[in-house]
Amino acid sequence: MKHLITPFLDPKVRNVATRLTIASLLAVSLATASGLDYPWWAAMAVWMIGQPPKGLLLERSFAQFTGTLLGAVAGALLVYVGETSIAAGLVGLVAWIAICCGVANAMRHQRAYGAALCGLTSVVIVALTLDTSIDPAQFAAARVLDTLIGVASAVGVSILLGPPAVRFDTPNRVEALVAQVLELIGDALVGQNEQTVVREREFLISLAALEGTAEDAAAGSLEGRRQLNELNALFALLLDLIVLARAIRSREGSPTAPGHAELAELKDAFDGAAITLRNTGMLDIQSVNVIARRLEATDPILSPVLEELRTLLVRAADGFGKLSQRSVEGRRHVSLPHPDLDALRLGMLRGAVATTIAGSGWYLSGWEPLRYLLLGTGIFVVLFSMVDEPARAVRQILIGGLAAVVPAALWRLGVIPEVSTGWISLLLAVPLLLGASFFQARPKTQFVGLAFNMLFIVLARPVDISQSSALVVVTNEAMLIVGIALNYALFRWTLPMNSGRRMGHLRASIRREIHAISARAGTPLAERHLGRLRYLVFSVAVRSRGQVQQVEEALAALSLGHALVMLGESNGPSMPTAGRLAAEEALRLMRAPLHNPADVGQKFMAISHTVSTTESSQAARCCWLLKLAARELRACPAAFTTPALKPRRMLRA
Repeated sequence: MKHLITPFLDPKVRNVATRLTIASLLAVSLATASGLDYPWWAAMAVWMIGQPPKGLLLERSFAQFTGTLLGAVAGALLVYVGETSIAAGLVGLVAWIAICCGVANAMRHQRAYGAALCGLTSVVIVALTLDTSIDPAQFAAARVLDTLIGVASAVGVSILLGPPAVRFDTPNRVEALVAQVLELIGDALVGQNEQTVVREREFLISLAALEGTAEDAAAGSLEGRRQLNELNALFALLLDLIVLARAIRSREGSPTAPGHAELAELKDAFDGAAITLRNTGMLDIQSVNVIARRLEATDPILSPVLEELRTLLVRAADGFGKLSQRSVEGRRHVSLPHPDLDALRLGMLRGAVATTIAGSGWYLSGWEPLRYLLLGTGIFVVLFSMVDEPARAVRQILIGGLAAVVPAALWRLGVIPEVSTGWISLLLAVPLLLGASFFQARPKTQFVGLAFNMLFIVLARPVDISQSSALVVVTNEAMLIVGIALNYALFRWTLPMNSGRRMGHLRASIRREIHAISARAGTPLAERHLGRLRYLVFSVAVRSRGQVQQVEEALAALSLGHALVMLGESNGPSMPTAGRLAAEEALRLMRAPLHNPADVGQKFMAISHTVSTTESSQAARCCWLLKLAARELRACPAAFTTPALKPRRMLRA
């Protein structure tokens, strides 16, 4: 009982729930007064937008309107196609929903939301107007107007009654994150211990938290968006710096080895830079660069790594400085977006299968209530195609939907016949809408409240006082619930997606980029694939939730990618024959499927022994890069195992 009462006592939850209720009532009232035939869709737009911080509200509202507009055009065109052949219209809808699911899955944040709304609107128009006397163009235009009214109501209520815009302390948090990385680099230079593992975990948690809030902080601001691009590039640079420090460490040997003293000094310089950054807010890398040059003179084999280390430090310092300026000039980023192609294909397949099942059932049987099966199935398969854990969200939708059907049926069959106007009916529904809004205002139950409000308003239609048949009401409700249940079955069992599978897809993409780097080593395309690899490693770091082993494997892949790129770059005419043959053999091995990465690592070690380190500095560098690659392959074989040979249960973990 206390668990149920607590949300009503939380002032933040109460404020959001109140604003949601006022905005939805305002939207449906304005749509009704405007003479729109389906005014409850305006309230649905309000609940889907929610009442987030103002910047995020503006972006979500824009995505809602843009997606609805494009989806309305597509839906109307599909219905016109269906006038000649209903089957052709449904096939077109299946293809369009599959495309929207794929695009939403490939995008992030509000862009994904807009793509989902595009598919959702198309489903609504096709399901409710195909093979009817309703003019699809007028129906589509009404949906756009409903959405515009809902967006205006949500934004207006937020401006009048919402709290001040949230200010995220992004610069100070970035400063702390960079200081953490400087300390981690220092630790990596002298080996890994328990303290390093603790710092690595803290860094990953900070990285994920900052990445999550940075998007919200940038919402609604063009300047913020430019800074967000700079911030994401900085994140990739920081991961790269850790990898390069690991590479430098792999060269260090006994206390009498070349560069041992300079390596300890370099660690102290990084620690000193971290202290200075925390105390003054200034990222001073001058001493680090001086000692790095001295280490390069002592041990020339490290030249390419130290040169890249200095370059990345300069870029990181430049990006860190620009984050505090009012404007950010565009510059070359080291991280290239790389969509999860496996998840994209799965999302498209799920959308096509769900829509085909529902559409075929309606088309073959001709039973009118199956329109609502198509409606419920299509809406939620596209709406949750962008979510990492869709089954959990759809389970909440199913719970909320089941909770809504009985009140909605009682409303159509019991309340509507007893009231004289729709306004009285709407007023009587306020307690139900407010109660569901309290659930929507809580993150843990937001989809329960959202589903209750949406299904109640579309099934009860409180402003519509026309009489309804009990059979029609019950069958339509049943078909909507079956559509949601079908989605849950697809998300949960048939074509599942969860964070474990998403991580498996990312790791498979990492392996593909390693393969591509090997195939294109020595060409400009290798750097491009390395940029994609950085993006994937960053994605793994964000999704790791502090699990150091996952990031350790991803960093090993990035380290191997660097080694392969440098092998390709150094394999020029000045390379002795033995070194050139060794590099070519190593790259050939990496182009083949890695059934046993540890065994390939052993072969790399054997190849390195064929290269004379005294023949030239190029040969010595090739030998060291081969040993570096061998170390990563043997230390983290799971990161490089061919995906097809991995047990399926590991991908579902």
